[in-house]
This record gives sequence, C-alpha cells and structure tokens, in this order.
Amino acid sequence: MTASVTLHSLAATATCRALLVVLGLLVATSGLATPAEATPPTPATAKLQRPLELEDYYRLKDAGSPSLSPDGTQVAYVVTIVVEDENRRRREVWLAPADGSGEPVRVTDPDDDASSPRWTSDGRLLSYSAGGEWYFVAIDARSGPDARSATAPDDDAPDDDAPFQIEGLEGAPVFSPDGRWIAFTAPVPPPPAPEREYASDFERQTVERFDGRIYDWMNYRFDRRGYLADPRDPAATPPREVHLIPATGGEARRLTELGVDARGLAWSPDARRIAFAADAHQRDEHSYERADLWVVGIDGVTDRLTDDEFNYSAPSWSPSGDQVVVRGAEGLDVVIREGRNRGAPTDLFIFDDAGGTGARSPAATQLRNPAATQPRNLTAQWDLIPGAPTWGSDGHVYFAAGIGGNTHLFRAPASGGPVEQVTHGDRRLSSFSFSADFSRVAYRATNATRPGDVRVWTPNPPLPAAGEATLPPEVAVSDVNRELLAQLELASPERLLFASPDGTEIEGWMLPARGHRSATGPEARRPSAEPGGFPLILQIHGGPHGTYGNDFSFDRQLLAAHGYMVLYVNPRASTGYGEDFRWATWGGWGFKDYEDVMAGVDHAIARYDVDTTRMGVTGYSYGGFLTNWIVTQTDRFAAAAAGASISNWISDYGVADIPRTKESEFFGPPWETRGLENLLRSSPIVHAKGVTTPTLFVHGESDHRVPIEEAEQMYVALKKQGVPARFVRYPDSYHGGWTPWRTVHRAWVQLEWWEQWLGRPVP
Repeated sequence: MTASVTLHSLAATATCRALLVVLGLLVATSGLATPAEATPPTPATAKLQRPLELEDYYRLKDAGSPSLSPDGTQVAYVVTIVVEDENRRRREVWLAPADGSGEPVRVTDPDDDASSPRWTSDGRLLSYSAGGEWYFVAIDARSGPDARSATAPDDDAPDDDAPFQIEGLEGAPVFSPDGRWIAFTAPVPPPPAPEREYASDFERQTVERFDGRIYDWMNYRFDRRGYLADPRDPAATPPREVHLIPATGGEARRLTELGVDARGLAWSPDARRIAFAADAHQRDEHSYERADLWVVGIDGVTDRLTDDEFNYSAPSWSPSGDQVVVRGAEGLDVVIREGRNRGAPTDLFIFDDAGGTGARSPAATQLRNPAATQPRNLTAQWDLIPGAPTWGSDGHVYFAAGIGGNTHLFRAPASGGPVEQVTHGDRRLSSFSFSADFSRVAYRATNATRPGDVRVWTPNPPLPAAGEATLPPEVAVSDVNRELLAQLELASPERLLFASPDGTEIEGWMLPARGHRSATGPEARRPSAEPGGFPLILQIHGGPHGTYGNDFSFDRQLLAAHGYMVLYVNPRASTGYGEDFRWATWGGWGFKDYEDVMAGVDHAIARYDVDTTRMGVTGYSYGGFLTNWIVTQTDRFAAAAAGASISNWISDYGVADIPRTKESEFFGPPWETRGLENLLRSSPIVHAKGVTTPTLFVHGESDHRVPIEEAEQMYVALKKQGVPARFVRYPDSYHGGWTPWRTVHRAWVQLEWWEQWLGRPVP
C-alpha cells in the first residue's frame, strides 16, 4: 500500500526519459541475479555450512516495503527483526543509496516499531509510521533519533536528525505532486449521543455491573480484530473521510461527507483532485464489498464516477490528468445472486473521462455523468490477476501479478493491447516503487533460498566516467541475512510438472531432504523394492486461492534440514494459472484438488527415493481442511498435521467471520437445498468413519476465520474411533499473526510429531 500511494503521486509529476527504450533493456536483462544470488558456495565454504535449526527462526530478518526517492538516488525500506526475549517482531526503517554505492543506515529508533516509509514529492523529507502516528525526518539524517515531538519545518530543512510531526496530520500522508498539500483519511465521529437515562439507581447498577457483550448486528467479529463495534452505527464506527492540510501543517480541512470510509487516495497531476474508492453500501450488513470510484476536488466538490456493483480499488491517474486506471472485479453479491459457477475475474479498468471539475454537492449521491464514465477493460484478454496499477509516463500501465510459482512486473498499453511481462526469473518480486522519471524501480525480491531483500533496478544506467565501472542493472541494496545465510546449507527445490487423472497439468516442487541426491543428476537415487528411502511430507497451501512457488519458506527448509522430502504443489483453485484453473473447485472442495495433490505424491514416488511407509501430510487453513479430507479418503499417510482446519462446513458457516465462501463456492447457505448438499459432501466430518491416520491438530483459540470448534469436531471424531490424535491449542491467537514463541512452538511440536510417526529420518 505504501509503495502504491507513493507511486501514484510520484508518477504524476514524471518528466522522464523515453521509458519504452528503457524497458526494452529492462526486459532484455530481467531476471539477472545479484552476485550474492548467482555465486554458489565454494567447496571449502560448503564444508563449514550447517543445516537450518529451529533456533534460526529468531535470527532471520526480512527486508521489504521499499520506497524509492523521487530522484531515484535513495531507497527507504523496512527491516523486520524477531526480538526473541520480548516475544515480538520489530520493524525498522532503513535508507540506502539506490546504486549500491554505500552501506545502508537505520533511520528510526530501535525502540520504535516503524513502517510504511514514503517520501515527500520534492524528496526533502522521509515519513514513516511509528506507534500509530506519522513522523518526518530530513533526508540527510542518517541515525535513529528519539525525539517525539516537533513542529513542521520552515523553508529550510532542519539541521538536526530528530524526527518531527506535522501539525494537523492525523493519518497516512499522501503528498500532492506540487508539494503544497497533504491529503489523508481520518475518522469523523458524529456528535455524542445524549447520556442514557435510567429509571432507577438499581437499573443503573445492573447495567454497570454487566461484564459481557451484547450484539444485535451480524458482523460482530473478525479475525485479528476480535469483536467489532456496530458497523451500522457511525458513532460506533466513525467513517474515515478525506482531509487536507498544507504541507507545512495547519488545521485539517475535511473534503468529503460520505459517511463511509475512503481508501486509496491518489492525487491528480495538477494537484487539484484526489481519486479514491469508497463503498456507499458499507453500512449494509447484507452487502458484500462494492466500492465505487470517486473524485474530490481540493474545494470539497465530490464526483461519484461509478455505481455498477463492481468493487474498485487502487486508482492511479494518467500523466495528462483526464484518465484514471483502477483495479476491479464484479461484486460478490452479483455472483451469488445469479448463482454463477465461478467467481468474477479481477481486471484493470480505465475511466477515460475522470478529469471533470465536479458538478455534484459534497455528498455526491448521484453519478456525475454515467454515460461518460463507462470504463475500458485493459486486461480483458489476459488470464491472470493484476495487482494495483501504476500509470507510467510511457503510455503503459504497470502492475504486479503471480504467474505460476513466480510474481513479476507486467505492463499493458493504456490505449489497449497485449499484456507484456517485464521481469523474469524463478523468484517472487513485490512492492514495486518507481522513481519520478521511471528510470529506476525498487522492489522486494525473494526465492527459495533467500528471504526478502530489497533490489533496485537501473535498466539504463548512465555511461561511466573514464576508469569507472558500469553499474549493474540490478543492485542489492539490502542483504540483511548475509552472515546467517553464509552459515546455512539450504535446499534448492526442483520444479515438477505432472498430469492429474483427468489430464490437467499441475505444477509442484520437491525440496529434497538433507543428504538426498538430485533426481535429475547423474547420480540420482531411484526408488527400489527394498524398504528404506527418505520420509516424505506433502505440504498444502492455504486459500484455496493462494499459491506456492519460488519464495523462502522457513517451515519447508526446516523439514528438509531434518531429513524430510518436502513436496508442495499448486492444485486446482490455486492462482497464477488462469481463470479456469482458479475456479475449478467451485461447487465442491476436496475432489479435483485432492486428485491433484495425490497425483503429485505418485509423481514424487516414481522420481525420488521415497519410503512410502513413512509419508505425512500437512497444511494450514484450506491446507488444514484438505489434510482433514485426505485422511478420510486414503490410509497412505502414516501421519497428518492439520493446522486451523475446517471439518464441518455446516457449522463453519455460522461461526466463521466470512460466510461469503460458502454462499458462493458451495452455491448457498446450509438452509438452501443446493448449498446444504455441497457443504455436506465436502465436510470431512461426514466421511470420518474408518479414519486410521494419526493426526495432530494445532489451532489458535481466538481464530475467527476458522474457529477452533472445527478442529474440536475432527479431534473428537478420531478419538472416538481410537485413532491416535493430539490437540495443541494456543491462547489469544488468531488465524494469523502469531507471536514468535508460539510460532516456534508450533514448528517444534510438529517436528516431534513427525519423528514419532514417521521415524527418525535418514541422516
């Protein structure tokens, strides 16, 4: 989010070199590895390397959320560190020369939890979030200040390195292209209601002594947010309206009066209008998200550009200021109402007449000009899922997207035409941030053997002076795990392609166990009829509309280091393989996806030295559901570990925080015949008779996405039948965002489970 907001404002002021020529070189050189990535360890170094240990979880760092300065000379980014003694993760903002010519320096105090760096439009100041507030620091500051209050700067930059706040700023800053204004969203509560009157002191005492909760609204809980205030009531959930202050600070001026939240603010190039998304139906409990596109002028006049039941987000202006591109998909209400057999595709849409001066009142309850704001679908003929768009200065729109097991940068001509992949390679790139002239781009990069680090690409570097070396096109500006990675012997996955029973091609990977020779090498080990071989663990991703691929996984590397072959595949419903593949399980989970993962197991057995008597299966969330499903369908696995696992779709409908999945992908709620049939037939608990696989259940007790009663049902079903089972419950833990101590314990207890039931792996 930070990067995209910065891109919108920076790209709007771009006066760049011809990017078409630049990106010709960009495409030609894409996928180039940095020296650290390309150079394997020498034999002498390899002898000193050790396998990954569970304790290394506390040592690993991650770098991401890059924000490139407007002139492209510096990049700010966030380093996340695990503070073991305090059982928390700490984020720090760092700054580095974008050409790799100097060492990174920390900008924020180590005691802060700082994130979301973003630059002012002139590049003089860097802002960041800490403790729920926003701070600014001069770009020549190189150390972590600890001051916590100051006023806005005058025309001259501050001469010290202390961070300061800007008066009137109460939200994430979005800087206007001309540097005069800061826009942000902030809650606007209505006037306080009259104090409640009681009939007697006894009645008052009765109310004041009540220590429970009372709800009369449907959406009363959400994962990682807990129990929610009334979403229907503006007093309980004040709307986040658009506000404006001068860049030097001052009293905030409210621009919108929508009564709902505004999101994704994007300045027009002339700094007179702000595009954003807002869902006018936000307070309707029976409406799923359908945010429209809006534009508000700095005079407070608001235009509503859409009311078409699509859900739009992340607007970005064209350099000319008369067009806006947004990411959008038809709303889920339409999909459910029409009983469609697949979800709606996500595309990029261009509104060609978005630059009007505004003709509605600030409430903007009517469309400005419905006939003139029909969008063009920029990616209609493209079968993948685009991320948030950024309008470049070369007539192209840029966006990230997953493609198989990778994530890369793509672009499409704003006037229409085929989508072109810009970056390449077996890795995942994200959080793209461009310089104002688009001559450089920063991003987070990761692959199977390297956690996240920040890279800056200079695809068309300036000619070097006499005697100077030419800068490489891609520079590693961070290397936060350099010392640790030099110590570790990590496994490299081998890509697999195989056919499911109906002929569908499935992609997967095998992370070989420590000591296993490559299946493709000259000394490949092959399975034999003799007992032995390596134990195998099938790992299943969440979602199901997620994907595995070429990124770093501590869990998978830990299993491989302990001697397990780790098989992970992308069954149908995974993203990155097109719309047909994405929606192939619509109407029933556990059928085609089960066939896909089991075909992967058979393929691995035929290719690798696997002991088929020592195979395990595991997954979390959807992966936990499919783990539960698998043990009801086959006894081929010697053990299973189900994390945050669904067992009963009927009960899950009413207790989970997102009933939408059941209403859409299972064709209705349980009180409708079609929905009931589909929910029942995909519920592992219904098929639990005869299960023999020892199963470990791990679950957070505060999980609202998959409430813990789902695991409780499957646990009891197995125990009733005498099946070995163990239940590990983590208090105050949601579906995600677990504390480091609990995360490490979960990995430890699973390693213990695998050793108990799969035996000690081959050394």
